[in-house]
Amino acid sequence: MPAPGLNSPVNVSFSPDGRIVAFLHAPGPQSSLSRQLYALDVASRRVSLLAASPGKGNTEENMSFDDKLRRERQRQMGVGITSYAWNPSPHSQRLLYPLQGDIYIQEQPGAELKLLFEKTSTGAIGGAIDPQFSPDGRWVAFIQDKEIYVISSQVADQQQAVQVTTGARETDGKSNGLACFLTQEELSRFRGFWWSPDSTKLAFEEVDESHIPKFWIMHSGSAEPTGDASQEDHRYPFAGGANPKRRLGVITLPHAEQDQRVQHSHQQQQYKIPTPVWMDFASVNPDQDFYISRVNWLPDQSLGVQRLNRLQTELMFLRFDVQTGHATVLIQETNPVWLNASYLFRNIEVESKNTFRFLWASERTGFMHLYLYEYAAGTHAARLLNTVTSGKWSVESVEGIDLAQGRVFFCGTADSPLERHLYVTPLFPSSDPPLPPIRLTGAEGMHNIVMDSSCRVFVDAYSNLTTPPRAQVCAVPSQARIAEVKPIEPRDPSMAAEAAAPPPADLAKLFKEIQDSAYLLTTEQEDLRVAIFKAQSKLCVPKIISIPTRDGKETLYGAVYLPDPKVHGKGPYPTMVSVYGGPHVQRVARNWAMTVDMRAQRFRDMGYAVLKVDNRGSYRRGLAFEGAIKHCMGTVEILDQEDGVRKLVSEGVTIEGRVGIYGWSYGGYMAAICLLKAPETFSLAIAGAPVTSWDGYDTCYTERYMSTPQLNPTGYQNASVMEAVGNMHDRQQLLLIHGLIDENVHFRHTARLIASLIDARKHYDLLLFPGERHSPRHLEDRIYMEQRIAKYVGERL
Repeated sequence: MPAPGLNSPVNVSFSPDGRIVAFLHAPGPQSSLSRQLYALDVASRRVSLLAASPGKGNTEENMSFDDKLRRERQRQMGVGITSYAWNPSPHSQRLLYPLQGDIYIQEQPGAELKLLFEKTSTGAIGGAIDPQFSPDGRWVAFIQDKEIYVISSQVADQQQAVQVTTGARETDGKSNGLACFLTQEELSRFRGFWWSPDSTKLAFEEVDESHIPKFWIMHSGSAEPTGDASQEDHRYPFAGGANPKRRLGVITLPHAEQDQRVQHSHQQQQYKIPTPVWMDFASVNPDQDFYISRVNWLPDQSLGVQRLNRLQTELMFLRFDVQTGHATVLIQETNPVWLNASYLFRNIEVESKNTFRFLWASERTGFMHLYLYEYAAGTHAARLLNTVTSGKWSVESVEGIDLAQGRVFFCGTADSPLERHLYVTPLFPSSDPPLPPIRLTGAEGMHNIVMDSSCRVFVDAYSNLTTPPRAQVCAVPSQARIAEVKPIEPRDPSMAAEAAAPPPADLAKLFKEIQDSAYLLTTEQEDLRVAIFKAQSKLCVPKIISIPTRDGKETLYGAVYLPDPKVHGKGPYPTMVSVYGGPHVQRVARNWAMTVDMRAQRFRDMGYAVLKVDNRGSYRRGLAFEGAIKHCMGTVEILDQEDGVRKLVSEGVTIEGRVGIYGWSYGGYMAAICLLKAPETFSLAIAGAPVTSWDGYDTCYTERYMSTPQLNPTGYQNASVMEAVGNMHDRQQLLLIHGLIDENVHFRHTARLIASLIDARKHYDLLLFPGERHSPRHLEDRIYMEQRIAKYVGERL
């Protein structure tokens, strides 16, 4: 069950013609995670059911093993209809649905779902993965059993999908068109093949992991002692060890009018599998140990590829001639900290056939910003035309580019690192550095935006500490109206914990105009349910606080949940610290999820104060703040968590000596290492799925922050939880929680820590889930875990 107020629409998208807004939603006041597809008609403002899944839809029980792992990488919990895609043709309203490994087509919204592809029709193992329309809408490509297939998008009797790649199925550890574990988990790239703009070619990644030893995971809770149900294997690349090998190929597909066999073939041998042209990475850098972080087709039908070196300190943006595989380096970035991958690249249309432009994102100033580049045929590199955004804040997503009015819409942190807003700025600024952008979202909090392709309408799904998620449809102001608003300098980030001053009158008027014309995406709101739940449970709205670091160089942000003084007195209170603490995650923000953190609310209901602190190393504060953990995990993070506790002790909120800490994944690591390295501050820890030694985690994540164990042995040793086991006091309490089939942070981490605890004769408690992976998914397991955690804290702190 979602937390109160969090059953909001997801996967929102506009139809290509902009007339319909589609979204996934689990209906009903007692909603679950079983979603259906709905549509809002923008003109009439009416919402209707687009599609409900036949039968149970996608469930954990009927998904293929590869699909289950993809859901793990995407942290996806929803069932029913879990994804869909519009036919990209400008005037089409056809939709595609992957369901239980089959592919369905809906000719128009609300029409019957028609079976396009049945997974058993090819004789291959498993179902269809990641089906994608071609840009002209005539074809669908997908992965099945490690190879790419193509099928006509027109539903017809006796048509058959055709295999267009080969060589992977026959080799254990090889795949075509499927993003590997590292790419999905650590670079957030979930796609492994890409249609060309003219729909005649497919670029695809070939991944070879056959040289990486298998890591076996036993299903110890399975009723079957042997066979496939009792075990699984993964070729897991441990830090400092072998990485997957990868190639990028391009195949040319026949047009339907040239070869009807692709559309109506009954026999695979009638169609010759095309021979790929392999992109020549070695011509620009002979080092073959690299990552392909992003792939985009460019306007001149060449292929744009972002290549990261293994340590992720050097990024090349390469242009490949897909006829020859020849590479040109358009942009080269280096950073001694690391280079964060983003999805901010955008092609910019120009009339010239020999020149193209693109929007590029870089943290070269310490913050992620946008730059406009141009490439002319025959030159050796792209040329920087202008800086689009600048300042001590970051761009996080590009929502739309309005070429007619020369402006770009994006979301970012210009007003506060604790919030996220929609902004607009000129694509061709008249000054250098450019003027500050104009903010378009008025309400404080976190805004997630989806804009139509014409940049006239956007959906704003937002929340804050006192407002549950609210999705509304808004009109984009004209450039003439926006020009009437004077740009204002962004607020000092160190003041983010304080209430913001009211906006200037001209900006406040713009906010009001946008809000007055807005309307709800769906009238099925949960406001009543939230109000009832809030009254029943007396939810506490957490207070945002600022915490100076002990060296005075940074300001940290925290959140405090206080017990009801009428029930538990005015304090001080025993305190639980909720921690993540690692890179690419922010825990403290002005959003509704903070308020409905039900574990924190339960603790405060039990009489415990709860503290959250985003220490140095966490996200959305710029590269220098995040990079404080470079080569030294398990150092400054602990100091910052201690400083948060000391602040509450000094203010009479927290009882010194009665402080616990809990977290999951990196947060589990933090909980364990804080207990052992700061025993005078923390007396209890609950460590869920903790990394305990970084040589046991994967290459891509670990080496980005720690380099390799061979190059940084001291850093790895100091960051190991086991190295600090001897510090543990007899009075301290440690509860370890882990899923036995966790394929991300293996149970081996907890087992190694247990071995060290036994050797040192230290006490610990253990809670295992035989059928769970990295995060418990089964409702009964989650309920049981929360009961055990609450009891453990109640009895021991």
